[in-house]
Amino acid sequence: MHPLSPPAANTPESGLAGRRRASRRLCLALAAAGLLATFTLGAQAPVRELLNSERIQQAFGSYGIEVLSNDGRTRVSNLYSTQDGERTCRTYAVVRFPAEIDPAVAAEHAGIVNGGSMGAVFAANGWRVLKTHLAFREVDATPRLARLMHVSPGTRLAEHAYVLDVEKDGRRIEYAALVEIHHPAYLQRSDLERIYGPADAGPRSALLADLLAAAARAAN
Repeated sequence: MHPLSPPAANTPESGLAGRRRASRRLCLALAAAGLLATFTLGAQAPVRELLNSERIQQAFGSYGIEVLSNDGRTRVSNLYSTQDGERTCRTYAVVRFPAEIDPAVAAEHAGIVNGGSMGAVFAANGWRVLKTHLAFREVDATPRLARLMHVSPGTRLAEHAYVLDVEKDGRRIEYAALVEIHHPAYLQRSDLERIYGPADAGPRSALLADLLAAAARAAN
């Protein structure tokens, strides 16, 4: 074009092309922003799984723990909620500790033995609580469980067996093995499967059998 020639007219076609270019630039910018957001979310730490004490508090508005027996290797606890001054057992927990406690968790273990809620004690001290799920089952409420839970004897109750590990600063420690028997208004077997996914004892089938036998004894 000659330098003295008048500028080209802004025809409808050229205006449309400009709008299309602007639209493409906007789409590219939005795509880039979405990609950045995805990477940012992926880099964030995963949401911590709720502890049993937190679930009970959330579901019933209160939470307490009563240690029913503790012989050093096996602890039996009543995890309860309270309404109108009456306790209702929401989880009957049978815990098997190893013969020797790792020194790295000795302070936490002392707090737990003295009545502390297991997951809460570890979480408060910066440990991540991890569970390896061995089995989800159902059992009939014994007279003892029925009395604590205020249900009829024979009521079907969800039973959850798992190994509890704790992790901090790159170190993972197997702390205890547990069986938890839940009030039917709190957790049922289908709830456990939905929350935790599959359960498989695998090479720990002997441990599972020992745990279930200990839980059966403790429930009678």
